[in-house]
Amino acid sequence: VPDCELEDLVYKDSALDKALLFVFRKLVAKNTNGVTSDKPGIEGLLEQGRKFMLQPNQTPEAQHKMVRDTLGGLMTPVLPPFYRIFMSGIVPKIGSKWDGKQIGPWFYAPFLTSFVTPTFFGFLVGPSYVNRRKDGQLGGLVVEKCKFLQESGCKGLCLHQCKLPAQQFFKDELGLPLTVIPNFETQECQWSFGEEPVPPNF
Repeated sequence: VPDCELEDLVYKDSALDKALLFVFRKLVAKNTNGVTSDKPGIEGLLEQGRKFMLQPNQTPEAQHKMVRDTLGGLMTPVLPPFYRIFMSGIVPKIGSKWDGKQIGPWFYAPFLTSFVTPTFFGFLVGPSYVNRRKDGQLGGLVVEKCKFLQESGCKGLCLHQCKLPAQQFFKDELGLPLTVIPNFETQECQWSFGEEPVPPNF
């Protein structure tokens, strides 16, 4: 991508950030059939992503699936069903005619999701804060200067190993639409929970 207009940030990872990144990298290795890196931290994760992206006959769809599977593993088998019921309003299988039907998302889901996301995804994107979506509703989140984008400098990694699979994961696995809009000049990124995404134009 073009050079960012802003100086690079120096990210200070918390103990939770380091633990989540460790688990995330292990899951990436598993979901890429063993792609690893000797580099530490986010640099090692990005090298794993590049190696996977540059494999012969690689496809965007395979990259998206790898990230979705990794996000699912990070959330454990417990959290997605809980989220689908209590945030997205998807009826669980209880033997009724409503099984699997979605009567949500509940009105509080976008805001609560934007509120907790900085704690659990800061290890990938860096500091962020809650704001409003473009429609004025709660449920927005601004990543101040994306760690993933700053350290990679790669539009392809941003698109196929962050933006698109994250949108797909929230919609398909959790039942809540998500729009992710990166700004490549400032490396800021707007996340809007509860907002239907549009096809990328870059």
